[in-house]
Amino acid sequence: MFKKVLVPVDLQDAEFCLNPLKIALREVRDSGCELHMITVVPGYNNSIVSSFFNAKDHKAALKLVAQALMDFAHEHVDEQIKPVLKVFEGSAPEEINRYVRNNGMDLVVMRAHQRSKINEFLLGSVSARVVERAYCSVFVLKS
Repeated sequence: MFKKVLVPVDLQDAEFCLNPLKIALREVRDSGCELHMITVVPGYNNSIVSSFFNAKDHKAALKLVAQALMDFAHEHVDEQIKPVLKVFEGSAPEEINRYVRNNGMDLVVMRAHQRSKINEFLLGSVSARVVERAYCSVFVLKS
């Protein structure tokens, strides 16, 4: 049914992504579809980020994030499955939806944090923003 499945990975809370990954892996095993895993970090244009990192340190940090994503995939994805791994900078919901649109994803599997109303107001919900602007089906697991 699905040809391309995406699992966004929050490397700061990697355990949070394990259940969505298990569901995506089941779909990949059952139907032979492609698995895509992405992570999004704050962009260098973000004033907080650019005040702490020079361009060289920024590039090194992105390499570390890419390695962490590869390590996560190596630890949790079967050897015979070769996921597409990508690191992006910017707003998580915007980058996830851009990836979905640009790469023809059929399904996004992600988990929703259960936040307080004040946290929700201040931080927003990545999963809610992905769902409301999605170009494909989104499977959201409650935590």
